[in-house]
Amino acid sequence: MSMEDQINLIYKHFLNSEGICTDSRKIKKNSIFFSLKGENFDGNKFANEALDKGALYSVVDDKEIFNASKNLILVDNCLDALQNLAKLHRSKFNIPVVGITGSNGKTTTKNLLYHVLSSKFKVYATKGNLNNHIGVPLSILEMDDSYEIAIIEMGASAVGEIQQLSSICNPNVGLITNISSSHIKGFENFDGVIRGKSELFDYLIKNHGKVFINNNDLVINNFAKRFKDPIFLFGDNSFVKSSLISSVPNVTFEISNSQKFKSNLIGSHNYENIVFALSIGKYFGVYEENAAKEISKFSSNDNRSQLIRCNSNKIILDAYNANPVSMKYALETLSKFDKYKIAILGDMLELGKISKTEHEGIGRFVSNLKLDQVYYVGSRMKNAYLADKNSLWFNNKSDLESELNKIQIKDSVVLLKGSRSLTLESLVPLIKKISA
Repeated sequence: MSMEDQINLIYKHFLNSEGICTDSRKIKKNSIFFSLKGENFDGNKFANEALDKGALYSVVDDKEIFNASKNLILVDNCLDALQNLAKLHRSKFNIPVVGITGSNGKTTTKNLLYHVLSSKFKVYATKGNLNNHIGVPLSILEMDDSYEIAIIEMGASAVGEIQQLSSICNPNVGLITNISSSHIKGFENFDGVIRGKSELFDYLIKNHGKVFINNNDLVINNFAKRFKDPIFLFGDNSFVKSSLISSVPNVTFEISNSQKFKSNLIGSHNYENIVFALSIGKYFGVYEENAAKEISKFSSNDNRSQLIRCNSNKIILDAYNANPVSMKYALETLSKFDKYKIAILGDMLELGKISKTEHEGIGRFVSNLKLDQVYYVGSRMKNAYLADKNSLWFNNKSDLESELNKIQIKDSVVLLKGSRSLTLESLVPLIKKISA
């Protein structure tokens, strides 16, 4: 059986199923299980268990496990089969798909845009952070014909990945939020990051899509000349006329009719995300005033730019991820508060060969901000500490907790910022405990 025939067969079963599952611990009855492989697991070993738990079929790529008498479907590669199944499913929908990628702000922009577009359409949007080579096809396969528009977030850690993800979700509208040295490890260098992120624009050019240009980002602005009719987001020719009024503690902005709106987001960088949502919303016919109202209702609850009040203190919880650009955004926001300013900064991961230099750069950046107290945590952040001697450094979070238990915090703003694996959000209960 050819690969095309295999995918068509799986698709027939898919249409009569309750969806796709890739985790045998979370099998949904009448679903189809895909036996994906990872560094530390092989889904083929759980294919029969998935059937026992109620899956209709299990897709496997291990001939030794395959048994024709059971509901097992043998393919050459389960991940390729999943991605090709998603491509086939996407081809059945004639709806706008907005593709969003970039170094920072992808998820916040996606969430804001979802709220804006949902005021007029039934919208599908990527769940959580499912934006990689597995998450994107799973997202596409969750769509049904009741949706009128889709927003697909795409992340990448190497050249070629955005091209692949674009071929799966087939976007006809696209936005690159910004381009920076985040997650540079897989791209080898900054030029690789530029090539990787711009693959969305390459796809839209070839497929006659509409592009939104963040012309605040000089790298992205250079791509504008490749398009016949790009939509610019800032400056005199901006698609939406809006302005930032304040970013501390919350982003307050004005739209073209001079109405002012206060959001629940903090930091001037989030104003860009708001403009992205206003502009794409307008493109799809959502009035600016209605879009601004939806944006003002939105609250982040996923460790991204959350402002938590406790007694006389405020906590800026921005611990979902960290790279040099997002770290500086958060620190600049902290520096603008008129209170005692405390920064707790954790390691920035996936920076490869530039890790030492970038952490040193954060130390120098912090030393010029005149913050009141800075705690660095993690082995990589020692390089920041060495460049910022008016600070404290701890090798791990446990050591930091022991230090924090000795003090009391009053009338302060505390920033928690670090890469996901450090789980700095777990410090929030402790900070509340020592808050006066």
